[in-house]
Amino acid sequence: MSSFKKQIPEFKKLIDKHLKIVLSESDQSSEALCQAMGYSVMNGGKRIRPMMMLASAIAIDIDTKDVIPFAIAIELLHSFSLIHDDLPCMDDDSLRRGQPTTHIKFGEATATLAADSLQSLAFELMAKAEFPESKSSQLELISMIANSIGSEGMAGGQSLDLDSENKKLDPLSVENIYMLKTGKLIQASILGPTYFKDLDEEKFSALQSFSESIGVAFQIQDDLIEAEGDANTIGKSVESDKSKNKAAYPILFGINESRKRVDNLYESACASLKVFGESSSSLMDMAEIIIHRKL
Repeated sequence: MSSFKKQIPEFKKLIDKHLKIVLSESDQSSEALCQAMGYSVMNGGKRIRPMMMLASAIAIDIDTKDVIPFAIAIELLHSFSLIHDDLPCMDDDSLRRGQPTTHIKFGEATATLAADSLQSLAFELMAKAEFPESKSSQLELISMIANSIGSEGMAGGQSLDLDSENKKLDPLSVENIYMLKTGKLIQASILGPTYFKDLDEEKFSALQSFSESIGVAFQIQDDLIEAEGDANTIGKSVESDKSKNKAAYPILFGINESRKRVDNLYESACASLKVFGESSSSLMDMAEIIIHRKL
C-alpha cells in the first residue's frame, strides 16, 4: 500500500475536524439554518474533492497545511451544490448519502438558505486564509474556484443537464455536460495547489489533462452505479436519471460502452501523470478510488 493510501483515514479525519470547526464558528443567528448546514456537510461525504486537492499538493511538493482552507472550502461548495441539485426544481431527489435530503429534512426554504450560506462561508474561508505566496496568487485561485461553480462550470453544466431531458445527445455533448457540472470542481481541486508555486507548463498541462479525464470518468461511473441499481454505493435513488429520461451515458450508450469509456478515461488520466514519475502516486491512488469508489 502506498504512503498516501495509508494516510487517507487520517486525512479524512483532519478534513472532518476542520469542517466541524468552520461550521461551529459561522454565524449562528438561526438554529434551524445552522442545523441544516451541518446536516448537509457532515452527512457521510467521502471527501473526494478535498482529498484530491491534498493528493495534488503532495504530487507537486506543497505542504498540505497550506491548502487545507481551500480544500475545506471546496467541500463546502460541493455540499452547497448537492442541496441545490436535490431540490424539487432541479433533480427532485429525496435521498442523499442514504439519508433524507436537506429539503426533505428541513424544508425547501431552509435548505436553499443553507446552500447559500455554505457558498458564502466557502469564499469567506478562502479570503481569510493565510497564503504563503502573493496575495495576487490567492485572488487568482479564488477566482478560478469561483469560475468552476458558475455559468462556465457547475451551474452551466446543471442548466445543460436539465435541458437535456428527453433528448438524445452524442457522446461529446454528454461529456461536455459532465465536465461542466462535475468535472470543473474536481479540476479546481487538482489545479488549486499549482497557485502555491511556479510549475512548469508541461506539469501544469499534465494536471489539467488528468483532471479533465478523471472528472468525466467520475460522472460516468456515478451513472453506472445508478444504472446498475446500487443504492448503497451511491447513497440516493437509483431511478432518478431513468425516471426523468436524462442524457445519462448508460441510458444513451449502454452499460458496456459506458464501462469502456470509464476505462479509457482512467488510462488516459494515469498516462497524463507520467511526467511526475513516482511523485504522482497520490493522484494515481485517488484516480483508482474514483473508479472503484472505495474510500
